[in-house]
Amino acid sequence: MDFSTWARRRFLATSLCAVAMASSPGIASTETRAPTKLAVFEFELDDFSAGGPLAGESPEETARLRRMTREARETLAKSGLFEIVDVAPATDEAVKTHWLRNCNGCEADVARRLGADMSFIAFYRKISVMEQSLQFRIRDARTGELLNVSQTDYRGETDESWSRAIAWLIRHRLVEPELKRRGGEAAP
Repeated sequence: MDFSTWARRRFLATSLCAVAMASSPGIASTETRAPTKLAVFEFELDDFSAGGPLAGESPEETARLRRMTREARETLAKSGLFEIVDVAPATDEAVKTHWLRNCNGCEADVARRLGADMSFIAFYRKISVMEQSLQFRIRDARTGELLNVSQTDYRGETDESWSRAIAWLIRHRLVEPELKRRGGEAAP
């Protein structure tokens, strides 16, 4: 089931509950749908560049990953589609070592334990200083099913290139399609 199918089912269930509540005396109805609770984990670096795996993540890359995670959380929250769940309490080894991209969906279990509806992991894949890509994966926290896998390629290893990649990917592969499906418009 893709993100749109999951979202339609959730919308239908929410709508049915709202109709039931509105027809029950003494219970207020809600006009808008509650944002989906999303656990956005720290972004990761998957370095395939020459010497990268041996040298490890540089302090500059670590700082950039933290900035990109913060930007993504802010962008997702501002969309109105998501309520960002705090992932700081997670103590799982894959979370602490930034290895969620390779744990075969374990992030869904972690997200569920944190009270989220869905998990969001993202990683920058570095082939060289000039050739890189960004991928995010969203899973249903109850079932572990992949709801959205999106990727974009970009050039250059700068704050600007990394920031543009995450902004573009979130906007064009997640927020705008969902807002369009709902009949709304994306924020500028």
